[in-house]
Amino acid sequence: MNNFLPYVLLFLNQLKPLSMNIDAIRKQLRSGKSPSLQRRRKIALLSAIGLVDFSMISLYQVGVIKHMPDPPGKIFDSDKANGSHKAYAAGVPDGPITLVAFGMNILLASAGGSRKSGRHPIFDVLLGALVTGTALGSINYMYNMITVQEKACPYCMVGALLNFVMVPYALPDAKNSLKKLLG
Repeated sequence: MNNFLPYVLLFLNQLKPLSMNIDAIRKQLRSGKSPSLQRRRKIALLSAIGLVDFSMISLYQVGVIKHMPDPPGKIFDSDKANGSHKAYAAGVPDGPITLVAFGMNILLASAGGSRKSGRHPIFDVLLGALVTGTALGSINYMYNMITVQEKACPYCMVGALLNFVMVPYALPDAKNSLKKLLG
C-alpha cells in the first residue's frame, strides 16, 4: 500500500492528455447535481470522517497518544488492537496507511469534477478499486480482531463501517467506467 500512489500517478501519466477546464471542474464540484457526483460527495464525506477517526489511531501508534479511551465493557481494548503485531505488519503502523487510503478516496472522488467537466473514467475505476479493496481489508482486520486478539477497537469498527458503507456509492460508476474503458 505504501507504494500505491506512485503507480497511480505513473498510470495516469500514460493516459492521453486530459483536457482540463479548471473553471468547469470547480463549478461542477461546487454545484453539480449529477447522481455520480452526489455519490462521490458521500464517499468524500465518509472518508473525511475516517480521517478524523484514524488520526486518533495513528497518533496512538506513533506514540503521541499513550492510551486510547474505550467505552465500558471487557470486550473493548483499543490499545491492544492498535498496538498488536498485525497493526505494524507492513513495517509501518496501519493507521497512517489507512489515512492515505481515506485521503486518496477524497482525491479520486473529486478528480476532474464530473463528466460535464471532463472527468476521465479511470478515476471512477480507481476509486471503485480502492474502496472495494479497503472494505475487503476491513473484513480481514475485523476477523483478526475478533478471533485472534479477542478484543474490539471501537475506532477500528467505525473505520470498517465507513469502508463498507462506501462500496455501494463507488461501484456503479466504477462498473460503468470500466465498461467504457474496455469498449
